[in-house]
Amino acid sequence: MDDTTPADEQSEPIENNRPRKRKPHSIPPIPVAPNWREEIAALKDVGGELAVALWRALRNVRMWLDTAPERREGLFRSPRLRTQEQVAYACIRAPQLIEPFGTFAFLLRAPASIEAARIAEACQQVYTWADAHSLVATSVHFAEAAATVAPDNPAYANDAGWSCFKAAYYERAETWYTRGYGLAVRMRHHDLTTSRNQSIRALLRLGILMQTMGRHDQAKEYYDLASRRAARTGRRPLAAKASHDLLTYMAEVGTYPEGEAFASTALDLYALDAPQLPALVHDYAVLLVKFHYYTYAVPVLQLAVPHIQRPEIQAIVWSTLARAAAGARRRDLFDLAEQKAVPLLALYDEYAPAAFVHLGEGKRAFGEWDNAERYAALGLEASKHRQQALWEQKALTLLDQIASRQPGPVDEPPPNPDQIRLLTRRFAARLRRWKAPGKE
Repeated sequence: MDDTTPADEQSEPIENNRPRKRKPHSIPPIPVAPNWREEIAALKDVGGELAVALWRALRNVRMWLDTAPERREGLFRSPRLRTQEQVAYACIRAPQLIEPFGTFAFLLRAPASIEAARIAEACQQVYTWADAHSLVATSVHFAEAAATVAPDNPAYANDAGWSCFKAAYYERAETWYTRGYGLAVRMRHHDLTTSRNQSIRALLRLGILMQTMGRHDQAKEYYDLASRRAARTGRRPLAAKASHDLLTYMAEVGTYPEGEAFASTALDLYALDAPQLPALVHDYAVLLVKFHYYTYAVPVLQLAVPHIQRPEIQAIVWSTLARAAAGARRRDLFDLAEQKAVPLLALYDEYAPAAFVHLGEGKRAFGEWDNAERYAALGLEASKHRQQALWEQKALTLLDQIASRQPGPVDEPPPNPDQIRLLTRRFAARLRRWKAPGKE
């Protein structure tokens, strides 16, 4: 559901005398940078003096990159008083950006002597801030800038891929992930730890990308490859994330027993304070919803809801709860979840395809056909916009079922209710001890 992949190699050996087909083998070039108009459009969500200051900083970084090192002396004029005031106002609004703005100021004063690593770090700091504030487009530009200024850094490449993925720039995301994988493998002889961590991270993210685009066979290969590498090299956090990602895969195209096994394994492997834990709880509930175990999914989702911090993820969690509540015929809970989800979806569309389909399924369960059709149509539109083939097909199927007035799936009894209750209690016990990142 989200990517808080732990950032915690050598080429995979040939198995059964067959080389694996889907492993990235080469390092693609850096994608062409967007033009300045796209950057301005991206920063509109930030607004005010902060947007102007960030755009100027990004333009200066691009200009510095496009200038040969021997010609950088005197590249910039001294900033005007108005520009300095805008930066000051920007720092008041976002004090987390004081350090990167200091670096950008030094770039103006000493473009010939500033180190590329320092500029890249400043861009990465802006990306981290933008990502934490759900400013998707802004995070894309600064993550890509960091990965371009530091072209040999696999972590920056992987972060650029993740930011592009969230913005539904899937071709760019695949390029960055493949680049991150290749850079990680290339550094195995002088930094084995980073090489292993970032190569596994790239494979997991490629799996998520392939799954999102409906290329499920490729997704499974990437997940399996990442899982084996994590286990073989003792990367427990990454092995946990691999099992978590395989759970989400099973919730779309697999079986319940397989998904439950991956959920249990991920729970065993995640650290007590792992930031991914609430997402794991939600994603297990999605598995229960897929197999129509709605009554059992509701308490699992109610465990997750209070611990989800990011608004774009809150939108999908509330919509999943709405669907489970409708399947369990809990009207009051459905209405509450719908009221929570819809305003968030108006602001954050990252998970809109799935969220609108969930709401449409909920309305279908209550026989409210017009509202069900409206949500399904929104799900179809969002799926096309975000190029999510699987959810586009689900939205189309739902529209057909609504048109023929086909009732929604009934609440099914699971074959192993005691095992579900046990896993739910384990989730509850872990969440009672869990604290959100940055909370004391």
